Amino acid sequence: MAQGDLSPLDERELGGLTTAERGANYRLACRARIRGDVTVTLAPIVVYSNKIFRASDDYKREGAPLGLAIDLGSTTVAAFVTTLEEGEVCAGAAALNQQTAFGADVISRLAAARQSEEAAERISLLALSSIVQAVDALKLGRAARSRVEKAVIVGNCAMHHLLLRYPVETLAELPFQPYDMKAVRRANELFGDTFPARTEVALPPLIGGFVGSDALACLAYYGFDRAPGPMAAIDLGTNGEVMVTDGDRILVASTAAGPAFEGVNISCGTRAVDGAIVGVQARPEDGSFTFTTIADQPPVGLTGSGLLELVCELRRAGLIERSGRLVADHPTFGQRISQNEHGVRRILLTDQGVDRSGAGDAISLYLSQQDVRELQKAKGAILAATEILMRQLNLRPSDLQRMILTGSFGSQLNAEAVVGLGMIPAVDLDVVETSANGAGFGAALFLNEAEFARGERIAALAEQVDLDLDADFNMRFVQAMDLPGRRIQ
Repeated sequence: MAQGDLSPLDERELGGLTTAERGANYRLACRARIRGDVTVTLAPIVVYSNKIFRASDDYKREGAPLGLAIDLGSTTVAAFVTTLEEGEVCAGAAALNQQTAFGADVISRLAAARQSEEAAERISLLALSSIVQAVDALKLGRAARSRVEKAVIVGNCAMHHLLLRYPVETLAELPFQPYDMKAVRRANELFGDTFPARTEVALPPLIGGFVGSDALACLAYYGFDRAPGPMAAIDLGTNGEVMVTDGDRILVASTAAGPAFEGVNISCGTRAVDGAIVGVQARPEDGSFTFTTIADQPPVGLTGSGLLELVCELRRAGLIERSGRLVADHPTFGQRISQNEHGVRRILLTDQGVDRSGAGDAISLYLSQQDVRELQKAKGAILAATEILMRQLNLRPSDLQRMILTGSFGSQLNAEAVVGLGMIPAVDLDVVETSANGAGFGAALFLNEAEFARGERIAALAEQVDLDLDADFNMRFVQAMDLPGRRIQ
């Protein structure tokens, strides 16, 4: 993206960039000519995601009509290509949401959209260009693109409103209600050349002010409206949506788990890149750690899943107390415990970390007391929300027949660590399952007209629980920050 004194768009740029990309100030570096002062932002499009896969080549079958399912996440935008006749999801791809130029969280983006019409338009265009990049990452050939007939887009309420350029004042202020929750069935004119020509674009309805069509897609995909008994699902990404049913009523809530699950506000936190720590094993016998990293590269920092597993290991090894406090000494890990320049206690993970700035120097990676507190807040919000929904349905943990963890973060988790640290109620480990693409696969379901109508019925049936209005939430949140450190047999 570039702004300033540049040459006008030439024929190659006009032909190679979509309307949304041009509107968002994307330029081709090989064509644009600098004439004066210019500000250039390199838009990152490489993303590590379990939403990138190729399960089938059926979409290449000559004459097969295709559909695109789009999960417009706050951080990652995923695109899935589906055969319309069979409803088979054949491949998935992902790109980073370029709206992060206006902030990593939706609150910052909503605030920017409220400040000026220009910012609101650019935020919408960045969403459209991110969708283009996700679809491009599918690497569909010209013949396949020409057979795309339908597209469905799901997202949380903020992503939905920012994309459609709806007024966002009611989302950002009490009582935090959407401007419009209804489905948009014929949205073609809103998307220009974002999708292949003649693609019919639709957006399913929202459930409430905090719960969007991405959660609705999960409810449909996991069959909450057809559940034979009690079940729950938690969609963990930048935000956390909790869904619980007793087999009759469906309750949903959104909780601000915070950015710790994305590696943000963690002293050595990182996104999923080469070298990011995704798994940890602590060895109390000799005071060492074994790390699992992306691409088996030297460690550069902790992802959310790595952080959760690390804290679980440290809790079981006795380096972290139930309250979350780091101990002052330990028989085998004691040499790793120190304080930083501000007197904050920390634990040395490795002194052979890699400097992400590219300097090539080995650096030390630490877990600090503040990092543990960030995780406690995040996991406490999820547990408290789940407990409140279960209480309203008179459910005990032993009643749940399924506990599904989904989303970019949720599907990466070690179930034993999740249960052991008390991030979810104390359910039997056998009922916990991880699922990578609940929202995306639910969006793929909605490409079918009958399933889209079913989604509308689920949206009307589901009840949003406003956690901020629950008198017990704050108390439960504080209690839920406790770290039990259960050892699962």
